[in-house]
Amino acid sequence: MRPLYLRPVCSRSLLATTIAFALSTAAIAQEVAPDTESENDYIEEITVTAQMREQSVMDVPVTMDVIGSEFLERTNIMELDELSRILPNVQIQEQAVSLPSFNIRGVTDDVSSVSATPRISVYQDGFDISKKTVASVALYDIARVEVLKGPQPTLFGVAAANGAVSIHSNLPTFEQEGKVQVGYNSEQGQELEFMYNQPINDNHSFRIAGLYREMDGIVENNACSADSYYGNANMYNHLGEEVPCNSEDLQGVSVQALRATWLANYEQLEIIARAAMEYNDQPGIAFKSGSIAPNGGDTSPFTDAEFSLGSELGIERTLQAYDLTVNYDFNQMLSLHADAYYKDVEVSEGFDADGSALRIQDAYFDNDATLKGASMRLVYDSGDKLAAFVGASITQDDSILPYYVMVDPFIRGTFDAVKAQLEATSNIPLNQNIATGASLEEIEALRAMLVSQLFNEDGSPISNPALPPILIQGPFIFEAELDIASYVAEVSYFVTDDINITAGVRYIDETRYTRNTYTTADGAFTFDAERDFDDTLPRFAVSYDVNNSWNVYANYARGRRSPVVDANAGGVNVTKPEIVDSYDLGIKYQSANFLFSGAIFTYEYSDYQQSFTDAETLQSITVTVGDSTMSGIEGMATYNYSETLTLTASLGFLDAEFADNTADGSEFQYGGNKFRLAPEVSGAININKVFNMDSFDIDVNWLTSFQSEVFFESSNYPGLSQDTYSLTDVSVKLLQDNSKFAYEFYVNNLFDKEFLIDAGNTGGGLGIPTFVRGMPRIDGVRVYYEF
Repeated sequence: MRPLYLRPVCSRSLLATTIAFALSTAAIAQEVAPDTESENDYIEEITVTAQMREQSVMDVPVTMDVIGSEFLERTNIMELDELSRILPNVQIQEQAVSLPSFNIRGVTDDVSSVSATPRISVYQDGFDISKKTVASVALYDIARVEVLKGPQPTLFGVAAANGAVSIHSNLPTFEQEGKVQVGYNSEQGQELEFMYNQPINDNHSFRIAGLYREMDGIVENNACSADSYYGNANMYNHLGEEVPCNSEDLQGVSVQALRATWLANYEQLEIIARAAMEYNDQPGIAFKSGSIAPNGGDTSPFTDAEFSLGSELGIERTLQAYDLTVNYDFNQMLSLHADAYYKDVEVSEGFDADGSALRIQDAYFDNDATLKGASMRLVYDSGDKLAAFVGASITQDDSILPYYVMVDPFIRGTFDAVKAQLEATSNIPLNQNIATGASLEEIEALRAMLVSQLFNEDGSPISNPALPPILIQGPFIFEAELDIASYVAEVSYFVTDDINITAGVRYIDETRYTRNTYTTADGAFTFDAERDFDDTLPRFAVSYDVNNSWNVYANYARGRRSPVVDANAGGVNVTKPEIVDSYDLGIKYQSANFLFSGAIFTYEYSDYQQSFTDAETLQSITVTVGDSTMSGIEGMATYNYSETLTLTASLGFLDAEFADNTADGSEFQYGGNKFRLAPEVSGAININKVFNMDSFDIDVNWLTSFQSEVFFESSNYPGLSQDTYSLTDVSVKLLQDNSKFAYEFYVNNLFDKEFLIDAGNTGGGLGIPTFVRGMPRIDGVRVYYEF
């Protein structure tokens, strides 16, 4: 008997390609298919819950990708950002748990404002975790991940203006089972993952799972060394207190997560209770300056750095979550779903905003937030023609975020004065938020002149003993209270045996309160505002079953990003709600050994919200720009050639540009620019081959992903982009019949490709952008044990 971690004969991953590719591959699949159904039965039907009831993915008139547990395990995916490598037109940037970025079909959701609503919903086990400090969660003991493209107003609520990521963890089963895996890699990374499932009796079962991952930083921080600019001199924390010098390496991994689930299952009643905790003590993000080199070093993001801020440089997060779900079947057609949740998150982060040893600007913040909510849904399914649901939900989000900015007053004063003079004489803006026609060579020459004024002739940083070594600005305290109630109804009806029509609507009623406190030399000044909003969002879809294998569908949905309420000394600024109308035309196919889904889509945006970071307070500022349109094509596919060979592919094409004018008709400086994190082409190829050798199986997995150029700032500022690149991961797993052990060797980034995952950042707003590197080649081993 083979252990449970071996790739099953029936794949549960939904992978796809573009329509043309899929059609040609489908023809090949039909030509080589075995004659008998039993020989050809390789792919099982995929069941999803995207429409709030269990359905085959073939019956859901929504463009969606489904990644199953088997694919997650054999590709070693443990973080959300790794999903974007295999999903077309999806980018997830997760260099830290404090502020991940999600991009679906060209639109990025990475605003840090506590009063802003995300564009993209992230759900875990049916509960909203879209808030930025909550959305980055470790993937362990996962059943599947569903990624829905386009607005999902009736399915995933107010935050799904541009799509949704829904993570489903494994529920308790009524079999005793368990597994343990341990690993070690070439960056001194250690990992331990476990799961234990224990039935209590015929109606109750319990499951506990956990993950531990620690990896040293990949970017060496040379501060405090004898060769650094300031040697081993004391540093200063965010309160201005002198502390011993500290220089921890950056860009590492830290996860300690635990989840316990209890299931009670009776004839008509199901109760699921969950408690989870995730703790991260993550090395800081390596925002390395591209203009100011470490002493004796260079400005390459792939070499050593020299940062200030000391022991506060890093991210610490504690996330606790509790939820309860109750499902009750009145009869075979009518059921009631009710749930409630509570989440508490505490995050602190210190980062070197200028990316150098010079204290031009460092920053520190705390973010404490509580999220709670409840929903109720009544679902009707005749099992034949009619299915429908009505529901209501309430959510509350209370958040406070104090920011501190630390500067060397003499260095910062000199920096600001010289920059202002250079920009005035050259007419070239160094602030990355301002679009410019200047060449990269001209900009870099200007930056070199600016940086040269920060050093003495002997190469040491300038200083002035008459001024204090540290100046604390702030705290700038941003608070928000969001109360949202929504009501939803959706009906799906087969007008014929083959044609299904779905129509739904969600009504939103929300109150948004914000309070901003600015601490200056003259005291603290507080400004607050509260506004009420409401809206109605529709969804409409038509699907046609061509036969038992083919399905085509058309889908329209309206998405909405809530207005942002901002209060400051200038008054109260309220942006317009961002509205998107989405149109999808898709096709799905499933045979015994081939599966694909593809779609053509177009979005029409009005009052698009664009955010940037204030260089002084680090507050996220949101403005409304003009209308924009984006279009594309995407697809994913999997083909099981045999029981031992599976081929998968994905491909996406995207045309996403800003409109030429703002909402009031004036010229928009970003007009014609590419959206941030929106490659024109992205895709992946995966080959999984099992070699049978006597009593051993050797499971070989190859994954290559690629993407075209991406811009890291909406201004498309010169030098802040990543050229086309590809990454390849390889793993080899050894399994023996009747053994509970398995052994794996893997290599991530096989060819040690150097690439960026971010550029610009807060330093770019100052005029000296910083750069964040991606992971280098990492070799590792894992041992698996199941019982």
